[in-house]
Amino acid sequence: MFLARVIKSVTSTVKHRAYDNRIMYVVQPVMPDGAEWGPEIVAVDYVGSGKGDMVVCGGAPGVAKEVFKTDRAPIRTLIMAVVERIENKA
Repeated sequence: MFLARVIKSVTSTVKHRAYDNRIMYVVQPVMPDGAEWGPEIVAVDYVGSGKGDMVVCGGAPGVAKEVFKTDRAPIRTLIMAVVERIENKA
């Protein structure tokens, strides 16, 4: 799992059935302080996030298949939570 910021939506007219009625976003992985790291990733929203939200992303083989109740789900990354705040307890 990793933190990311939702930066833009993805629109596709031709796609696998597993993506039907799903919202896809491009997310930028970030550190807890908001600093960007790594490349942008396409993720399928599972929780109702939106552009600008900090989110928790992740996935494992078979998770999307189980979550979306589909026979085949070529989905690698899911947006699993919207982060409201991060507390620094030093």
